[in-house]
Amino acid sequence: MPVVSVLAPPSPPAPSLSPGRSSGFRWPRQWAEQVPLLERQHDRLEALLAELVDLYRQPLMAAGPGGTPAAQLALDLCCRRLLWQLRLHLRLEERWLEASGCLCPGHRAGHRDAARAAFEGYRQAGPDRSARLDWLLAIQTWFDRHRAGPDANAYALASAAAASATGASAADPHATTHRPTAHRSAVTPA
Repeated sequence: MPVVSVLAPPSPPAPSLSPGRSSGFRWPRQWAEQVPLLERQHDRLEALLAELVDLYRQPLMAAGPGGTPAAQLALDLCCRRLLWQLRLHLRLEERWLEASGCLCPGHRAGHRDAARAAFEGYRQAGPDRSARLDWLLAIQTWFDRHRAGPDANAYALASAAAASATGASAADPHATTHRPTAHRSAVTPA
């Protein structure tokens, strides 16, 4: 059976640097720099989900109902990696959307509910391949809908806010920019 990318060993760590030297990596500070990183994370999560779904749909080889113990372990570790990467992505996305003023409480709650459901679904599915496939398909469905819905809306708001802030600072370098808060209710208190 050929080795697929989710089962491949991780890349070796970067060579260690002396304590006084930085790695050269700098976290992006502006929304325009953050979006490509978030989109690459989306793409990697989407690819990992698709690959895991394909692996769980494949018929098992002759080693019994769950495959060889090594294959079971490798697939389980890939599912754990998916959970870890999803959790990290959601946290980073929340942090950056909040910094741009475009994270509404509903979007944050959607992330929390999805993460909770993903971890609980993993626990409930256990090693059962059919249950694990159903779990992966549920995550994939949520992820696709969320990326095309709430994420697309929040990213558009953040991009518009960043563009307006850039335009305002270019017009008057001494002006303070206002970051809009997304998803505010149109109803004002009486």
